[in-house]
Amino acid sequence: MKRTAALGALVLALALATAPAFAAPTVSEKQDVAIFALGYYGWAIPYETLGNIDLEIQKVFVDLGRFNIIGVTQRLSSGGLEQFIATLRKAKEANFVMPEKYQFGEAILTEAEFNKLVGAFIVAAPVVTNFNSYYDQKRVEWVTEIKTNVTFIDVAGGGKVLAISEVQTSGSNKQNQNASIQNAIDAIPMQLQYEIRKIPAFQINTRVLAVSGNEIKMQLGQNMGIKKGDEYSVIVGGIVEGFKDEREAGLVVIKDVGAEVSTAAVVYSSAKLTKDVQLREIPRMGIDLEPYIHLVGGEAKAFLPGFRAVVSRGFYGFRPYVGLQVPLGQMWSFFGLATFIPVSAVFGGEYNLSLGRLSLTPYGGVGASYVYYMDASGTSTETNYFPHIGGQAYLRASYLLTRDMKVFAEVGADYWIAISSFFENYGGLGFGAGIAFKL
Repeated sequence: MKRTAALGALVLALALATAPAFAAPTVSEKQDVAIFALGYYGWAIPYETLGNIDLEIQKVFVDLGRFNIIGVTQRLSSGGLEQFIATLRKAKEANFVMPEKYQFGEAILTEAEFNKLVGAFIVAAPVVTNFNSYYDQKRVEWVTEIKTNVTFIDVAGGGKVLAISEVQTSGSNKQNQNASIQNAIDAIPMQLQYEIRKIPAFQINTRVLAVSGNEIKMQLGQNMGIKKGDEYSVIVGGIVEGFKDEREAGLVVIKDVGAEVSTAAVVYSSAKLTKDVQLREIPRMGIDLEPYIHLVGGEAKAFLPGFRAVVSRGFYGFRPYVGLQVPLGQMWSFFGLATFIPVSAVFGGEYNLSLGRLSLTPYGGVGASYVYYMDASGTSTETNYFPHIGGQAYLRASYLLTRDMKVFAEVGADYWIAISSFFENYGGLGFGAGIAFKL
């Protein structure tokens, strides 16, 4: 009996030693953030442009849903930002004398305004570090480039810089400079959201509430800005001798979002999912980029390299996509002086049927092609010439190799009708393969 009991104790000890360790879960709460107006000193930026960038930056923090926002009308230059951080650090000193007004570069804060900022957990200070809007003779269009740095300062930590998020966007328009500027501004929100969600201090931590088959209920929902298509890692481990010993053991995808509770589908997990298992947000841009190659039969066989960009954040089952593909056999050259390359643009949707790491995805779309023109000097541009209209329908089978990449094969059909005598119809049954990157 004693030997049996000892053997049982040994087996139990080994089982506990080899089982995944779960630390006590942490659940994120909203954080107070004070946001300065956009600093731009040294750059000739139209006032309307400045206001539009301000609105987009404020909107990003609102849409993220994980912050209580305090707005600040003052603008900081790069030098003023350095002075502000230095003053925050001095404010923690016992012999610090509170002035009636603070001046940081050209920005002036009253004592009350400064105290309001000190009361916030984090201060965000966006500053334009590059603004360039010009007419590109080679591309024959207006081009605008904007680079903005957002510095996040931990006030409670004595002015420690948490992170500096760099956002570079560009826009173009063939007729209008203001339209190119607006296109560059419109590109800011998606990139800035991603940059903010990448910062560890802002990533959402939550926990499993309940498990039912291949689905889980997890704490937090619309109250923290969680969206369909968001992904969370299953975290195992904890603290060993004062050191963090955590690792990812699984992946879940949000399929439905409630006010305070979300439902997620389990893609895979090497650890048993139970109540209070730790989950952590995986920050993504929200786009799956899928380069592929199609071989299409029919009267005019076609070799079609291309790529799809599928919108994943905000969607779960049905997801929209846009694709570009080049029918290589339709390219032609005019005595070596110019080359005309048709590019087919496709707009459509897919329905993702998830079976864990394996997915089956029927998809289809319609579109038209335009001609990309290149002369002997290397100057190239898009034209307003449309040689084809057509569409595609396929069934894709994909397998998730890692949490960030999957491979796929697909079978279906492409068919494109020539509406120009310089080109011909092509299409028929096709098959292809590719790799998908989850960005």
